[in-house]
Amino acid sequence: MILGKRENLEEELLEAILDLDSRVMRYTRAGWPASWIQVNLPSGHIRALLIIEAGSARTPHEVADLLGIGRTSVTGLLDRLEGEGLLTRSIDPDDKRSFILHLTSKGQNLVTQIDAIRRRQLKDGLALMDKPALEALRTGLEALSEALSTLKPAAQSGSATGAAE
Repeated sequence: MILGKRENLEEELLEAILDLDSRVMRYTRAGWPASWIQVNLPSGHIRALLIIEAGSARTPHEVADLLGIGRTSVTGLLDRLEGEGLLTRSIDPDDKRSFILHLTSKGQNLVTQIDAIRRRQLKDGLALMDKPALEALRTGLEALSEALSTLKPAAQSGSATGAAE
């Protein structure tokens, strides 16, 4: 009986944390369009760059799947990114019919710029918190980071896919 109550409390705590994570993401995402305007690219292009940079996708097919768009659409999107000098495509040595996607230094610099905007936004929010709350957050994020580092790649990419939707 006690074990069941503990499991229920832990499940409630997990759900509360996930709800808070969703709320934080909603607040930060509200600033993303303005951030993306600063880099002068449509959001789909930026999402593709972020997916490629994170290692979640290395082929056009994988990018299309993660963005939820068709192969024809992803080809046009990648053509535009390549035309802007943000990525290159090389023949996949394992499948000569496919390409491997790589960010150029210009593409990597753009992702770094987007990350800096996101970090600045988070820093502004963190600056409003008191020291005990910041220390508790750091401790929790350190534990979460350690836990996530033990997950298998399929579990991590599955989580990332869900978060991107």
